[in-house]
Amino acid sequence: MARAPIDDLLHRINNLLGTIQLQVAAANALDDKQACLDALRLIAESAERTREEVQRFRNGGGPSLTTPAAR
Repeated sequence: MARAPIDDLLHRINNLLGTIQLQVAAANALDDKQACLDALRLIAESAERTREEVQRFRNGGGPSLTTPAAR
């Protein structure tokens, strides 16, 4: 049985998030300027929140409409 289009999309999103997280780790290891590190930290936090939302969707919870202000 073929996967549903949403499954393919979610898989791609998770791959993208994994790449972002690996790049954050690499940049942190280089000990770049503080502003860059802060920006990368924010990217990692955002990626984690997105991963959690994707997981909830896959678990049947559907999309969760949260905003950064609500978190």
